[in-house]
Amino acid sequence: MKIKKVTLTLILTALALGGLVYFYEIRGKQQQAKIEEERKQVFDFESQQIQSINIKQESERLTLIRAENEGKKNWKIASPVEKEADLVTVEFLLDQITELKSDRTIKTLASQLSEYGLEKPEITLEVKLQDGKTQRLFLGQPDFDGSHIYSQLETSVKPPEEVSVLLLSVNFKNVLTKPVSEWEKQEKPESESDKTEESTAQEDEPKTSNDQPSSAPENSPSPTE
Repeated sequence: MKIKKVTLTLILTALALGGLVYFYEIRGKQQQAKIEEERKQVFDFESQQIQSINIKQESERLTLIRAENEGKKNWKIASPVEKEADLVTVEFLLDQITELKSDRTIKTLASQLSEYGLEKPEITLEVKLQDGKTQRLFLGQPDFDGSHIYSQLETSVKPPEEVSVLLLSVNFKNVLTKPVSEWEKQEKPESESDKTEESTAQEDEPKTSNDQPSSAPENSPSPTE
């Protein structure tokens, strides 16, 4: 009986130690990884909260506004032209903004922002939310190998002495700098099925009497005597 009690005690002790190892080691590492991912997140809002997007470049400015048409929410271009926006393209941009993560953060002095091209940013992304709040992200020059872009979130009217410079994927810049024509809603071309139906209908039309061959038999020449 004593042996069985000792064995049971050892089993319970091993289970307790296993639980502690899981809680402090595995679970702790999972929580730490989640915290690190959240720190990389650039924006803290959802795509449904976005009311308008302004992409300002030196040469042009693109303004996208959420609109409601016949009870359906869609997007339109307000500048530089006034047209209906391509919903798929805009939704892709919304995902890129809300899921944007920085690969690395550099702490630097505000007086050194010019070294990253952020004293006069090449691109300014301005996102206005439905509650009236506005968040701005400034994009500067690329890093040494051209795979990332230096960027900075607007924190206040007067920047502090020390600021955070974020390294973003260059692909995000490529999304923002699409030509205006790619944001416009594209008209659907006439489908091949429509063309086929039109061609079939033309073939089925009855032919006129002039097109029909004569049914009268030709007179055979009389035999020569």
